[in-house]
Amino acid sequence: MEYSESIINTVREPLIVLDQDLRVVAASRSFYEVFKVSPEDTIGELIYDLGNKQWDIPKLRELLETVLPKKTTFDNYEVEHKFTTIGRRIMLLNARQIKQARGKKKIILLAIEDITERKEIEAGLEKTRKELEVIKKTADEASEFVNSIINTVREPLVVLDQDLRVVTASRSFYEVFKVSPEDTIGELIYDLGNKQWDIPKLRELLETVLPKKTTFDNYEVEHKFTTIGRRIMLLNARQIKQARGKKKIILLAIEDITERKEIEAGLEKAHEELTELASELKRAAKVKSEFLSNMSHELRTPLNSINGFSEVLYDETFGPLNEKQKQYVNNVLVSGKHLLALINQILDMAKVEAGKMTLSLSTISMSTILNEISMLVTDLVHKKKLNMLLEIDDDLPNIEADELKVKEILYNLLSNAIKFTPEGGKIGVRAKRVGKEIEAVIWDTGIGIASENMEKIFEGFFRVDTPYSRVTEGTGLGLPLSKKLVELHGGKFTVESEGVNKGTLVRFTLPIKRVKGDV
Repeated sequence: MEYSESIINTVREPLIVLDQDLRVVAASRSFYEVFKVSPEDTIGELIYDLGNKQWDIPKLRELLETVLPKKTTFDNYEVEHKFTTIGRRIMLLNARQIKQARGKKKIILLAIEDITERKEIEAGLEKTRKELEVIKKTADEASEFVNSIINTVREPLVVLDQDLRVVTASRSFYEVFKVSPEDTIGELIYDLGNKQWDIPKLRELLETVLPKKTTFDNYEVEHKFTTIGRRIMLLNARQIKQARGKKKIILLAIEDITERKEIEAGLEKAHEELTELASELKRAAKVKSEFLSNMSHELRTPLNSINGFSEVLYDETFGPLNEKQKQYVNNVLVSGKHLLALINQILDMAKVEAGKMTLSLSTISMSTILNEISMLVTDLVHKKKLNMLLEIDDDLPNIEADELKVKEILYNLLSNAIKFTPEGGKIGVRAKRVGKEIEAVIWDTGIGIASENMEKIFEGFFRVDTPYSRVTEGTGLGLPLSKKLVELHGGKFTVESEGVNKGTLVRFTLPIKRVKGDV
């Protein structure tokens, strides 16, 4: 009896014993731990009634009532079930139907292996170690019961006598370590496989640690076998006295965690590489932003001079120009202003990305700014014969924001709407209060945005490649810069379009009151 119980409490796999009426006779310690049930609510109960009928599983009924009566043994019977206490589980069931020595009544040994994590690893996640344990039986049935347990559990298991010679070994021990029963039973454990098992850490466990502690769990041993290569193992050991003769025996359960260790090492290495890559990208982004910022500063001064002289020449301050000269000067002035706008946007973008953009906050009237920017683009609207609609609530509250940045956001968005809407189309502005925010919407009936370009529009310098867009000026920075400025204020920014030639809608929000501590 003690021998059987020790085996049951040494193996890691949940194990239960059922009588011929499918009522629980005994259960292993791990069964209670894994399935969150107590011995009081388990022993004597019909297996289907366990845990408020959580075990009333159709595939389990099929195994116990249909398959097992015909075959007497069954291995690797897969069952998937969602328990209310421990969630979804995938299990492999091994079953043995045996007759007891007295009374010839049948009992069923049922070993349950939870392979949920292993299944997840096979799908690309992580393979975790197996947990197997078996159950106990009466002393009179010990020999047959022990052999049934040993051949049912999936974890390699050996039984050693007090001289450290092998008394018995499980089927999986022979399969995993490529040895035969003839070369194993009666042999000193260190001599197995041409002395492959003469492992210093195993000697330490068996000869030093175990005599003092009698039990040991999760003792890690690494060794290179000549037949199966390098292996990392977790050892569980129990030293017990047999009922007769009081001789000591040692139960040794072995779990191969080589693959799990390799996965953990791979994940750790990948994490380190990702951390290093993120650091490098952060450094590169900082260098880029600083470079763009410095470059923009260096270019703005000479460009302002060029634009200033071009305006003086165009106004004929120093004398009249012929028509061709005036056209050339105008070309220089238009190109210079476009380049200056580009440099200013690059400088703003670099500041935002480098975290150096600061907001000059004040209380501003959103209604006034919306009307002001709308008036500013009126000439462009009339030139393209567009119809502009304004729907601005009269009771819009004042907000706390950077006035120049808000104007820049609105001008960028309205300019885009005008730019990408063909003649005769419509554009519009809507604004209202939504809770503690102001929501503004700029919409148009223009060329729209294809679904595959929705993510790209927030990349710097990206422009949708269409015949219409090729004849319009633009840097591709207006939209991403506007988004970053809105987010810097603590707002949200989204772009919507049903597709090409179906118009575009840009929606953004700005908080009415800035949260204390925001920049």
